[in-house]
Amino acid sequence: MDEDHHSEDPMPPAEDELVLSDQPVSLIPKSALAFYPRVGDPLDLLVDPGSGVVIGRSEGFHAKYHHAGLGLIGAIAESADDILESLLGMPVQLDLISPHVLFVAGKRGSGKSYTLGIIAEELARAMERREIEVAAVVIDTVDVFRQCVEPNEDQDSLLRKWNLEARGFPVSVYIPRRTYIGLPDEVKQRARLFPLAISPRELTAADWGYVLERGGTLSTAMDNLIGEVLDSLRRGYVTESGSKVSLKRDFSIKDMIACIETNPTILDLYQPATRTAMIQRLKRADRLGVFHPSGTSAQDLAVAGRITIIDVAPLGSEADTVLAILTNMLCRQVLTYRMAWTDEGTSAREELPPTWLIIDEAHTLVPKSGNTPAKDAIVGYAKLGRRFGCSLVLCTQQPSAVADEAISQADIILSHSLSHEADIRALQQRAPAVMPLKFRDKVFISSLPRGVAIVFDQTTENKRGFITQIRPRISQHGGTDRLSSLFEAVRLMIPSESIGDEGSADLELGEDELEIELEPSQLEKEETVELPVIPRPPLKLSKEDWALLDNWMHEYIEKYFDARMQDITITDESAPRAEASSSNLKWELPRAESGVTASYEPVTIEGMEVCIREFGVLSRTLLEKALTRKILYSETPHEFLFAADNKFRDSIAISRIDMDPKQLVELVIQSLVSSGMTLDSVKSEGGFSYVLLRKDGTRAGLSIGVSGMLACVSVVVTSESKKEAAPLMASVTDLCELERPKPSLIR
Repeated sequence: MDEDHHSEDPMPPAEDELVLSDQPVSLIPKSALAFYPRVGDPLDLLVDPGSGVVIGRSEGFHAKYHHAGLGLIGAIAESADDILESLLGMPVQLDLISPHVLFVAGKRGSGKSYTLGIIAEELARAMERREIEVAAVVIDTVDVFRQCVEPNEDQDSLLRKWNLEARGFPVSVYIPRRTYIGLPDEVKQRARLFPLAISPRELTAADWGYVLERGGTLSTAMDNLIGEVLDSLRRGYVTESGSKVSLKRDFSIKDMIACIETNPTILDLYQPATRTAMIQRLKRADRLGVFHPSGTSAQDLAVAGRITIIDVAPLGSEADTVLAILTNMLCRQVLTYRMAWTDEGTSAREELPPTWLIIDEAHTLVPKSGNTPAKDAIVGYAKLGRRFGCSLVLCTQQPSAVADEAISQADIILSHSLSHEADIRALQQRAPAVMPLKFRDKVFISSLPRGVAIVFDQTTENKRGFITQIRPRISQHGGTDRLSSLFEAVRLMIPSESIGDEGSADLELGEDELEIELEPSQLEKEETVELPVIPRPPLKLSKEDWALLDNWMHEYIEKYFDARMQDITITDESAPRAEASSSNLKWELPRAESGVTASYEPVTIEGMEVCIREFGVLSRTLLEKALTRKILYSETPHEFLFAADNKFRDSIAISRIDMDPKQLVELVIQSLVSSGMTLDSVKSEGGFSYVLLRKDGTRAGLSIGVSGMLACVSVVVTSESKKEAAPLMASVTDLCELERPKPSLIR
């Protein structure tokens, strides 16, 4: 590998920190190897007596780092004519310090996905040893990687032969938002689940083509229309009634539909049938429950020292499209962060760590013929990533169906068993090392046992490839577990129409949909529905675990509407249109019936009353998010904050358990006034009070709420630039950490 690829090494240890061992490496016994044929061609590899065979490194680079940053992926599984030259059983170590492009191939059931899991495990182990500092993101299309949180205890005896011990890894698992919001909190915490969402603003007009139409081909009129919608939202537009809709940095699918319905330019240029067809397609995309203004970013997923698994399997038949869009976004964002900071002469690691992107089923994302939203992004990542410290692992069952531009960048290829002649030929043409005559035999390649692979390493391109037995997994891999059944139960239970764009971490319904959901007959029907018994798949859990999961799967669905009804009403509604008014808002927050221990009198500010809104039992996160979004999307504060066409906005929520809510709101207001803001007005709408302040072109709005003993004040600031808003946000944070100052406006 070229030396310039080491300029962004993932934080290897300093040479003086290395502890070298004089002990020779232990060979893996033959009983642990399923297959070890005799290969006549001589085998000449980089061998470290203390570590084993090393791939992905030059001799000079290995002399610098020795055993540090190596990951055990298998053992040599071929014998030699001369027993003195045989490396049979020698551990095979993959370099994890340098950036690589790996290509893993194999027919279905050959063990290719299993190999991806091995690479992820070794990255996690090297990070725990503090030998590297990287992020690893595994894109899982078939729901087989999520179980690595559990130890592989079923293969304890085999692991001992490899000097390994079963264990699980603390990964973070991102699942589609629609599935996530329907799961009980206990399940989310136990399985380390997080919501996965894609922000509509991340998609280009071409990307929307793939979302809206299978194959990505829209009619000319539809293609022009989606482009017009995106431009209008990003620039702002004036509605048919003359009201101005400000430009939107973050927008939802509902905002896109509203633009089609109210933008006079679109109404004039496009036929009603075209507009209707587009709206229907957007609503269908909305029902996926994965598009949300606050989308998941590369910085959420690529976290130093962490393995992140993106599990899109719950999306079913829609997984390919969402996966392509997500991969496109992830590749572009990672490269952008790494390139921008490197070009500025600053450590890119401060913004985003070196990232290993591990992609299964690559032939669906970067095909040899045709195009997908992810193809150009993956090819670009493969070509540029190594220069900026980023690695790519592509896995496929059809090497012949993957774009040459991607595979040609691979410096390491691992091929499991292949059956189709076209795939075998593609492997032979693209192998970055010499392929012995024995390996060219179709019968030989197609008959490789499961878990055995041929390895080709570019650093030994003048030498031949060799046969490797992939080691057993330390953690669980694949198979159906109880959580998969729970995902399916959620998919069947939650109506697709109930999942909107504007939600917080929980659930949102549109106004019309909310009226439907509040029908007593429907509530009664949902509460009395008889749930089917879900058969137990083979998974090693205790009886207590089974009982707990069964209880979750039955009780949470039966109580779904009661538990979520308050969340529905306090979280999100569509951004108000200009013609809307508080009098025609169709819902009202119910008064709390439990969890409130006191009643609070209004706070008086310059003769104006500020009501303290009481909620039922809510988490801190939900309370803060609910108040913030009420300020952003209720008509009165929304018009005040964005009347000046401010392009920048920021928000902060201050929560206290041990402070009287009156004192908390006084303290926050005082901090803003001390920063030069003046009180504009106090407005009430829908049971909430909003304190509105201004300073030149900068505006601020705040609201106060309590849940039990938890008090929260949320503040939203808008301005023409971040520079103007930053001091105000800092003052709120700083002053709220001090003793309560004497109020000047409050009396």
